Amino acid sequence: MSLQLYNELAELVGDHEKVALITITNNTEILTAGTKLILQENGISSDENKLPPDVYLILEEYCLPLLTEGKTKTIEIPYAENRIECYVEIFPIPLHLIVAGAGHVSEPVAEIGKMLGFYVTVIDDRMEFANSSRFPFVDEAVCMSYTDFFKNVPISSQTYILLLTRGHKYDVVSLQELLKREAAMTIENRSTYIGMIGSRRRISGVFEQLKGEFTDHNFTNIYSPVGLDIGAQTPAEIAISIFAEILKVKNVSSGNSLREGISSYSKLIFRERKK
Repeated sequence: MSLQLYNELAELVGDHEKVALITITNNTEILTAGTKLILQENGISSDENKLPPDVYLILEEYCLPLLTEGKTKTIEIPYAENRIECYVEIFPIPLHLIVAGAGHVSEPVAEIGKMLGFYVTVIDDRMEFANSSRFPFVDEAVCMSYTDFFKNVPISSQTYILLLTRGHKYDVVSLQELLKREAAMTIENRSTYIGMIGSRRRISGVFEQLKGEFTDHNFTNIYSPVGLDIGAQTPAEIAISIFAEILKVKNVSSGNSLREGISSYSKLIFRERKK
């Protein structure tokens, strides 16, 4: 890959643009094996070798659906009397995890989020908490008011939000600001997951208030109290509980123990390996 093409691809990935790298893997009369092209949603944006216009059109026709579906795949494309074989590598936009609050629980939450491939933003209204020294591994540490942040931060189905602030009033204010914005959005475009920490009693009071303010919201993307019930006590355990629930939602899974798939161990037959 040329340095120019590499830099362009790196910039697009860094800017969270949906992009694919097409690599020609066979050798035809007009295409050299190893030729690489950058594909975006509006078509092929750059390539190492100038190709005939009709080649661009047929590559886009067959490769754009893979970009839309997010599928990395090797495909064969009919062209004239030949077939173009190419490897389409998708660079998907990372899921965005927003952690509101920079307290003790937020530290392991943000770290695990990065381990799982999220683009992680930590927001707090205290400079001594929201900084790169405290969160050296996150993508963004933002110091500003929660209300101002949630008024403007981009929200989509790729967004996962955790409200873990130092005071429940900040969680509620943040949630209200989010719901105001989501009221004008279709269900498909709303954030996939909003988790809010708090006791069951406190949360029930909050929801009674929210139901009166946001009668058209179905609240299906709000998870509160946050996390799965695994008896978590420490900040690290709470972080694991939270991500167990996030992954359950993200992967549309049951969250049940895999052991439950086996009705009875006593009915299993273990055969000895022959020597």
